[in-house]
Amino acid sequence: MTVVLILLCLAIAGRELYLAFERRRPAGAPEIADIRTQLAALKGTRDELERLRAEIAEGQARDAGALRETDARIRSLISQINDRMLPDVNDRLARQRDAADRLAAEVAGLRAHLVGRLDQAVAASLGADPADLVAGAVTPAGLAAPYERLAGHLGLRVELTDRDRYYLSGRSPRALERDFLGLLTVLRASEGGASGGTRAEEARALLSALRGTDGGGAQIGPFLAVRTPASLVCGVLPLADLRHPGAFRLLDDPADAALRLHDLPDNRFCDLSSWPALMRGPST
Repeated sequence: MTVVLILLCLAIAGRELYLAFERRRPAGAPEIADIRTQLAALKGTRDELERLRAEIAEGQARDAGALRETDARIRSLISQINDRMLPDVNDRLARQRDAADRLAAEVAGLRAHLVGRLDQAVAASLGADPADLVAGAVTPAGLAAPYERLAGHLGLRVELTDRDRYYLSGRSPRALERDFLGLLTVLRASEGGASGGTRAEEARALLSALRGTDGGGAQIGPFLAVRTPASLVCGVLPLADLRHPGAFRLLDDPADAALRLHDLPDNRFCDLSSWPALMRGPST
């Protein structure tokens, strides 16, 4: 009887265990399916991440290429600026510096001239003779060197220049008139030859340079030389003519100035048009 009860109990317990197992097994199947679903979703996410990573890498490669291309274009533009624009900018800056230097030199010259004139005024107020000043002009600008050499040999000092205008000090107009009348006599007598002293040589140098131009002239006080396409003439104007307005602007119209010289008396006029000796270069 005891054995039967034990077997019966074992049978009951086995059945309960089986029923419990059966009850738990259907409950676990959805969990497994859910895990499988999550794994599938994770795999899809991983594939999507891999695709996105590949797209990002491709985009970075394109961006890097575009950056390299942009950098190359920028370098090319900088090189073009350095090769083309920078020299022009430097040239303009150099011209501006030169202009500023010239302006500074002119201002310094004007200051020195003003100081000199004030010193002369002070000396005159103490009884000294006033300094003589005469005007002149030369054109074209290439004649400035022989013009200033002749002025220097006449005892004149350049006080101030304004384009083609000259202001010269050191000799009176009356003394210059006598010197130039004597110079005309030498030029006529020598027919342009090498005699007559240093002043005559410097005068020939200026006249030779003037003959080599298409047109222009030189004026120092009463002395006037004019080059036109048809002639080269010079003369000594009466001092009374120098008082007229525009007496030192005669070179503005060389043809009219040449006619004015032709109206002078013979002792004040000299026609150099046919003197081949004047074709020699300026003296040094």
